[in-house]
Amino acid sequence: MKETIYQNTNRNNLLQIIWLRLIAIFGQVVTILFVCYFLHITLPLKAMFFILSLLIIVNFASFYRYKFQKNISNKSLFIELLFDVATLTAQLYFSGGISNPFISLFLLQVIIGAILLQKTYAWIIVVITIFCYVWLSFNYQELHSFQHHQQGDFFDLHLHGMLVSYVVASILLLIFISKIIKNLKERDEKINLMKQQFLEKEQVINMGLLATGTAHELGTPLSIISVIIGDWKKINLTKDLLKDINLIEEQVMNCKKILSKILSSSGKERLEQATMKNIREFFDEMIKNWAKLRKIKNLNYHFEGKSDKKILLNDVLIQAFFNIFDNALAASPNFIAIDILLTENNLVASIKDKGKGFDNKIIKQIGKPNITTKNSSGLGLFLTINTLSRFGGDLKINNLSIGGAEVLITIPLKNL
Repeated sequence: MKETIYQNTNRNNLLQIIWLRLIAIFGQVVTILFVCYFLHITLPLKAMFFILSLLIIVNFASFYRYKFQKNISNKSLFIELLFDVATLTAQLYFSGGISNPFISLFLLQVIIGAILLQKTYAWIIVVITIFCYVWLSFNYQELHSFQHHQQGDFFDLHLHGMLVSYVVASILLLIFISKIIKNLKERDEKINLMKQQFLEKEQVINMGLLATGTAHELGTPLSIISVIIGDWKKINLTKDLLKDINLIEEQVMNCKKILSKILSSSGKERLEQATMKNIREFFDEMIKNWAKLRKIKNLNYHFEGKSDKKILLNDVLIQAFFNIFDNALAASPNFIAIDILLTENNLVASIKDKGKGFDNKIIKQIGKPNITTKNSSGLGLFLTINTLSRFGGDLKINNLSIGGAEVLITIPLKNL
C-alpha cells in the first residue's frame, strides 16, 4: 500500500516533468529562432533541432508512460532528469558552452532532483551537472558570428541573456516546484493516514483477542455458579429465596449468552450471522429491545422514509448503535430522542439528549483511541466509529443551541 502511494506520487511528478519539458521545447525553439533571425548569430540549426526532435519524442514516450503505466519508480524520474541534463548539455555545446547565459539552467535540474529524487539519485544529478559544466568549459562550438559584434555589444547580449535565464528559471521554479511539493505533501498525508488506520486496526484486533480471552476465562466461574445454583434449587427453600435464586440463574444465563456471542464472532462479523430484514422492522425491534433492557421511561422514537427496503444487518452493527444509545442515556437519563430518516441513498440516524453536551476538545478528537465522552476508557466509542467506518458510515457530534447534544450517523444504503 505504501509502495503504491509512492508510485502514484511519482506518476503525478512525472506529469510535472512532462509539462516542464514541453515549456523547455517551446522556449528553445523561440530562443533559437530569435538568435538566428533577429540577432543574426549563426547556430548549427540541424544539430540543435535534431536534439529538440529527440526531446519531443521522449516527451511523448513519457506521456504514454504517465497514461498507461502505474508503477512509476523514483529511478524512472532519475532517468527522465538525466536525459534532460544530457539534452541541455548538448544544446549548450552547440551554442557557446559556458559563455551561454542559459547554462544556469543546470541549477533548475539540480533543484528538481533534490526535491523529487532519493538522496543517492539527487547526488548523482549534482555530480553529473558539475561534470557537464566543467566539460563545457573546454568543449564547445564557438559562435563565430560574435566577431562581427563589438566587445561591448557581446557583453550586453550576455547580460540580457542572463536576465532572461533568471526570469525563466524563477517562474518555472515557482510554478512547478510548488506543484511538486504539493504532490509530496499529499503523499505524506496518505502515508500518515495509512499508518493511523493500521494502528487503529491493530488496537481493535488486540481488544478482540483480549475480549475472547476474557470470555474463555469467565466461562469456568459461571459454570461453577450454575452448578451451585442447581444444587441450591434441590434444597427446600422459602418462596422468596427461590425467586431470588431463579433471578440469579437467569442473569447467569444472560452472561453466558453474551460470552457466547463474543466467542462466536471473535471480533469479526461473519456472513452467516447476518440476516436480511425490513429496515423499519429492524430499527423498531432494536430500539424496543434496547429500551426494555435499559428500562427507559422517556424515549421519543420516530422513523421516516420508505420502510419496504430490506438490508443486511448483524450483531456487530446493532452493538454499535447500542453503544451510542448508552452514551446518550448516561448523559441524559430522563430524555432521549431517536430519529431515523431514510433518504434515497443514505440511512441517517439522529440521537439527541438533554445532557451537558460535549467538550470542544472531544468534538475535535472524536474517534481517536482513549477519547471518551464520559469517565471510561473510550474504547466503546472508538470501536463504534470503527464499526461504522467498515460500512462506509460517518459519525458526527455537535452541541444543540437549546442544550444537550446530538449524534448524527450517516450510512450509505448500498453498504447495508
